[in-house]
Amino acid sequence: MSGWLSRAKGALSGREAEVALEPMKFACPCGHKVEATRRSEFQRVLCSDCGERFFLLPIDVYPRPVMKIRKVQSPKSAETTKTKSPSKLSTPTEVAPARPGIDLQAELTTALTKVRSRFTPLRLIVLSLLTVIGLTGWWQWNRAARSSAEADFKSATESGMAALQKADYVEAAQHFSRAAAAADLLHRTDVSAEQARQMHRQLTALNSLLTRSLIELIEAARATRLRENVLAAESEFTNLHAGRWLVMQSEIAPPEASTTPADVQWEQRIQIFDEPLVLTANLPAFAKIQATSPVSPVTPASASADPPPAGASALNDLGQREVVFAAQVESLKWNSEQSAWVLTLKASSGFLWTDYGLLLAAGLPPDELHTEPRLRAMLTEQSGWIGAIE
Repeated sequence: MSGWLSRAKGALSGREAEVALEPMKFACPCGHKVEATRRSEFQRVLCSDCGERFFLLPIDVYPRPVMKIRKVQSPKSAETTKTKSPSKLSTPTEVAPARPGIDLQAELTTALTKVRSRFTPLRLIVLSLLTVIGLTGWWQWNRAARSSAEADFKSATESGMAALQKADYVEAAQHFSRAAAAADLLHRTDVSAEQARQMHRQLTALNSLLTRSLIELIEAARATRLRENVLAAESEFTNLHAGRWLVMQSEIAPPEASTTPADVQWEQRIQIFDEPLVLTANLPAFAKIQATSPVSPVTPASASADPPPAGASALNDLGQREVVFAAQVESLKWNSEQSAWVLTLKASSGFLWTDYGLLLAAGLPPDELHTEPRLRAMLTEQSGWIGAIE
């Protein structure tokens, strides 16, 4: 340090400082090595090979900085040092580094600040206005739709009844379809709405009945099975008849009060030649069938009691009631174990029949066992079960 100061002071005072000559060597463009000695004044050096001139600066009066060399340990040696250091220390246990604490209040404040920056008062006002406008528009649209549905329900019902007077069941089905859709839009469950829905179901079934009787269906399936195989007979029935409607009378046991609509099972066996037909279904509509007790013998105490209503039908000896219903056929399968055909009805399509005139159009006229008064009483009773009569 003292040498550096003396040399600097000598340079500033004008006195010549004692400096050591600095030999140097550099390359000429011609490739020859030029050797020279840097002095305290400027000088020119010539290449001895090509004669090129070079200008050399004088020696700097300030000393060159001394670079300190730092030794860097390799990762392996550093790990070795870390593992060996605890043995040299006198500390018996190691202290785990403390985790930085989380300032919950600061985090909450930051989150609230972000929320407030997004939901500014102006944005909240605009959002409130848009909400009010949307709700107002929806209310006006809903009001107009309900008003239109009320008018459509009334006009469609009147048009459907007029079409029934002309026995035009296709046109009547279209009108009652509109009436049922309007009733669904209005969420109506009154008697008029249920009657419109019931008429729509009955006309839909009437316009798409099975074109062949059950006996004809079994004869055709049997012929195809004998001529080809069972799969061909089942496929033929599915292609020609699946989705069509079947209207029939049957004895059904009223379900218990704890039974859910999905658990109401029904099965009926019909003997057709030597190959019986088993009709089976799981119809939730049967859950609406109400149980009635058999008519008890007349006793002196009950002789003056009021007779049961004309529409109430009693249970038979097996605890079953006779009902009239309709459902879509789904599939016809051959059961090799029972040697019988199994006709399955679509569960979601079944419903109880209520109209006597449409029942006649479906091909179920009265007979000796089911007279007209009895059929009308049964249908009236079923109308009460589904809420289609007051």
